[in-house]
Amino acid sequence: MAWPQALRRWPPHYVWVGALLLALLAMLHAVSQPARGEGMHTVPSARAHVPGVAQPVVKQVALPHILDDEDPRWHERVDYDLDWPVGLTYRDPATARLGLLLPRVGTRFRVLLNGHEIHQVGWYAAPERTVNTAWFPHLVPLPGALLHERPTDNSLHIQVQAQLLERSGLWPVQLGAYDALFQRHRVLDLWQVTGTWMMTISALLMGAMSLFLWLSLRERLFVLIAAASVAHMVRLWLSVVLEPSLSYELYFFLHRVSFTLYVGFFCLVMEDLFGLQLRLVRYLAYFLLVVGPCWIALTLFSQEYDFYRIWAGILAIVSAVSLGLMLVYSLRRGRLGDDQILVLLVALFTLLTGVRDFLVVQLNFLGDADIRWMAVGGLVLMFTLGWVLLQRATASAREVHRLNDNLAETVARREAELRQAFEQLRASEQQRAVEGERRRLMRDMHDGLGSQLVQTLNMVRSNPQGVDQRSIEHMVHHALEELRMTLDSLEPMDGDLATILGTLRSRVAPALQAAGIQLQWQVQEVPPLSGLDARGVMHLFRCVQEIFANVVKHAHARRVTVRTWADAARVYLAVEDDGIGLPPNDQRSEGRGLGNIAVRAEKIGADVRFYATWPGTGVEFAFPIQGQPPVWSLTQR
Repeated sequence: MAWPQALRRWPPHYVWVGALLLALLAMLHAVSQPARGEGMHTVPSARAHVPGVAQPVVKQVALPHILDDEDPRWHERVDYDLDWPVGLTYRDPATARLGLLLPRVGTRFRVLLNGHEIHQVGWYAAPERTVNTAWFPHLVPLPGALLHERPTDNSLHIQVQAQLLERSGLWPVQLGAYDALFQRHRVLDLWQVTGTWMMTISALLMGAMSLFLWLSLRERLFVLIAAASVAHMVRLWLSVVLEPSLSYELYFFLHRVSFTLYVGFFCLVMEDLFGLQLRLVRYLAYFLLVVGPCWIALTLFSQEYDFYRIWAGILAIVSAVSLGLMLVYSLRRGRLGDDQILVLLVALFTLLTGVRDFLVVQLNFLGDADIRWMAVGGLVLMFTLGWVLLQRATASAREVHRLNDNLAETVARREAELRQAFEQLRASEQQRAVEGERRRLMRDMHDGLGSQLVQTLNMVRSNPQGVDQRSIEHMVHHALEELRMTLDSLEPMDGDLATILGTLRSRVAPALQAAGIQLQWQVQEVPPLSGLDARGVMHLFRCVQEIFANVVKHAHARRVTVRTWADAARVYLAVEDDGIGLPPNDQRSEGRGLGNIAVRAEKIGADVRFYATWPGTGVEFAFPIQGQPPVWSLTQR
């Protein structure tokens, strides 16, 4: 039980990160100290002269010697003569393993030992080619065959072709044992070249990941980080390409503008991350994004490097002011979380590395300009932003999962409520259907069986002296048929018209036979009809019963035909007799039989027509298949 309590007392993770950053600053300071290894000699000055001018210009210069700070005579080519260090000796020139380390030189140069060229970078390239050697350290072996017997007789010349705005010139060089210089060269190459490539790849991955998260989550922070990462990647890539396939003007513009965009978008990232809605920070960032390209274009047009120095100072000041404002407002509102403190610490660390590089590289403050601290600061910042992206994406994923769980719970609850409501509705519908069927049965029994029984009762009461037995038997038999027809309509027939008519045939055939009428049955299988439920069957029974009653009472027919058939849209039922036919319209009595047939047919969704068969009469029902509505209206009602 003691371990969790001890863990709670540990400092937050940003405290450990802050301590790590302080240790990293101390390590950078230690690494940046001028190398004083055994066998290594630093050359702090040189004799510089400008060749090819009417009045030779020669002077002793301290290294680093920046040609942009000289008058225009120094802006094309400068030759440097180096004094051989007094302490650098050897016994046999042929076995001496010596080297020359150039931490920074450019932009094009060549090295001559005792009048012989031993190394060059871009010296013979076409003038329109862009050569960027200043970012790379160069280790040049000194061939023993070219060395003089007396070390002090050796002459070492470094010729430089300048490129304005690139801080061309020569930095302090080191002479000595090749193996010792090789170790120093590895350190410089690791910090300046390998570290820059690592930052380039990290910026590319960060931009791709941020863009992917923005496409998925549509958060403004992700697109800002993607923009800052892409701008930073472009700047870093242009820094470590020795001969970019661009004109120098385009190279300079893209290299400096990309860094300006990186700083501007980074300020917007910090402002959005802290959620403070600071207009001043946002306006400062917009100032960098809008004015920066114009300022760089002005610098390129004027060829004055001091313009870029001023702009680099503006970038540092804007970054410092933005971070300071965000820190002050966050502390005032008490809205600093652990992750925000972490990002603020890393941003401050990166700002310090950038300010240090600005002072040492741009303003020539004391310090080793061979190692750029900003490379480490930018790499740490990239990893920190990656952590922020991961935290944001993880938080968004957790929020999505939580919302999905809540949605699933809500949907399940609503489904249960709907299921319960549906069950209640279905029970209510079933109860309503049962009630409707009960009322229908009561109505049918009242209209059919009840009517017959009432007539029979009235006939018995009206003849107290005695009733004809045959009449009573006929009336009771008719009542039983009504009861059987009602019960038959309750049988499940699934809309099968042939089965329904077969049931009816067994009821009406004896009556037709007793009347001397022949029944011709031409009923065939047809598609089932959805409208013929129990209620529909009873309506159909009544319709056909009415037709047969008319045939027996009025038609004087010898034969009646019942047939069914179907086409693509309808099922047909026809009942035809060979009797005397329907009377003309002007002689037809106002009976209720035909009207009842039409009304009942409409209730079951069928269309009915009456027609003459010469001789006789026909009645045709048309049922739509699968609930299709009838296409022709009633001809007689």
